Amino acid sequence: MAETRRRSIKWTGLGLWNVFFISEFLLSSFSYLSLNFQYNIILIAFVLFPVGNRYLHWLRNFIAIIAAVALVYNESWLPGIDSIRGNFHNLVAMDTSYLLESVYNFINWQMVGIVLALIIFYYALRDYIRVTTFTIAYFLILFCAPLWQPWFEQTPQVQTAQVVEPVHQVAEQQPAQKSSDLIPQNEPANSKNLSEWLRAFYFSEKERRAVWPEQLGKEDTPFDILLLNICSLSNDDMAAAGLDKHQVLSKFDIAFDNFNSATSYSGPAALRLLKSACGQPSHDDLYEARNPDCEIMNRLARLGYNQYVFMDHSGQYDNFYQSLRHLAGLSPQLKPMTYPKAYDSFDEEPIGNTKAVFQDWEKSLQANKDQRTVTFINLIALHDGNRFAGKRRLAAFKPRAQTMLDDLDALISDVQKTGRKVMLVVVPEHGAAERGDKVQVAHLRDIPSPAITKVPVLIKFIGLTPKGAPVQVKEPTSYLALSTLIGRVLQTNYFAKPEGEIPLTDLVKDLPQTYPVSENANAVVLKYQDKVFVKMDKGDWREYAK
Repeated sequence: MAETRRRSIKWTGLGLWNVFFISEFLLSSFSYLSLNFQYNIILIAFVLFPVGNRYLHWLRNFIAIIAAVALVYNESWLPGIDSIRGNFHNLVAMDTSYLLESVYNFINWQMVGIVLALIIFYYALRDYIRVTTFTIAYFLILFCAPLWQPWFEQTPQVQTAQVVEPVHQVAEQQPAQKSSDLIPQNEPANSKNLSEWLRAFYFSEKERRAVWPEQLGKEDTPFDILLLNICSLSNDDMAAAGLDKHQVLSKFDIAFDNFNSATSYSGPAALRLLKSACGQPSHDDLYEARNPDCEIMNRLARLGYNQYVFMDHSGQYDNFYQSLRHLAGLSPQLKPMTYPKAYDSFDEEPIGNTKAVFQDWEKSLQANKDQRTVTFINLIALHDGNRFAGKRRLAAFKPRAQTMLDDLDALISDVQKTGRKVMLVVVPEHGAAERGDKVQVAHLRDIPSPAITKVPVLIKFIGLTPKGAPVQVKEPTSYLALSTLIGRVLQTNYFAKPEGEIPLTDLVKDLPQTYPVSENANAVVLKYQDKVFVKMDKGDWREYAK
């Protein structure tokens, strides 16, 4: 009897598990997964070892399926458990249609088709070839491939700063930015060196400050500052929507070509802008104790600026407005949202008409004819999941972005007619991830990738005509460069002359540079030696798949 039982237990191969592992190999080759060879070896051995008892066989398959799901999740770029847990209260508040749309976006139909084709091929070929042999052989080749590569160190390429130059003409060569602005990237790109470089980056940023005047003279020409903080608008989004040549873009005097928003979520993006008089803090430090010297609204209040705040929403979602008050010193009370409704948001909140928000701000200028004002306007009309008022279907990004840019164009024209001197600063919070990539599906922003955090920061000096405009700032920059620019406008009494007190190229010369480092609560992305790396939760650094 024992002899019979031993004979009934035989090696049968991987069976349908061949399809699973071959699918993993394909997903890995397309950079959708990062294979964990250790766990794959364990799983292959677990499902390959013969089990004679059919109940144990079913139990083994059940355990293997759970392990396979966990393995794929671990190897994928999907949001971590901590991220999902941390955002669960926000997920509960979202509209059902938006959640269903998000789930649909996760499905890669091309890959589903490939897996179905693999299943068909497997059943067609299994009687003619031993598929398991090829599967294991290919896996061993992948596993051993690094051992066959020559052992050598590549000389890293250190990023160099580019020169600020006008759009329509080549400016004289400017001196390179001092090396202390950028932390050297000389060590090989491995997890240990990347983590050490990141610590050095944040340590260095703690010492950096924007230079601002302590007070303004009576002879200084008054002007207003408008900080326009737009949710979900990146360079990549505008290119995807075919709006990167919109006419309003040509009306701005300064464009930051490589501005990093440093995050892909609204709350931390607004905090970083409002606390931008200091260097870039880590995500955790962003929520630590306040430092009024870092808060640009408070700094401007000391210089005699009256503060205003307007939003096209209530500011209640995720405690957005209150966090800006408690953590960044945004002092004005936000009025109830009474603008004509343009959209219904992903959480069923009404979103006001952008043009009406701008008109409300213009009224505040009329009420302060002889006073300086600084205004923070936050707009979420472009946020993913919004619907046109009264409609159930999600509104496409392009028509909403087109309307936003058209309204911005009209705003500039309206303010020009008033004769008021205004420094208009357009600072998008982050992108909408309109296209997505191999790491994240469209509209997912859990990982702050460059396509999401590289945003079009634009400056317009309304009330004068600067010579040499428009000018591009091509160096890698972030919020410290923007607050430094505001400080220079104040220091130089820039609005004193119709063409600007100093040449525009001098105004933007040698602005503080900042390497692209972006961070959310559970993911960090940085550029190191011209490559992009990501670290999720407490895992190792991985190169961001292109």
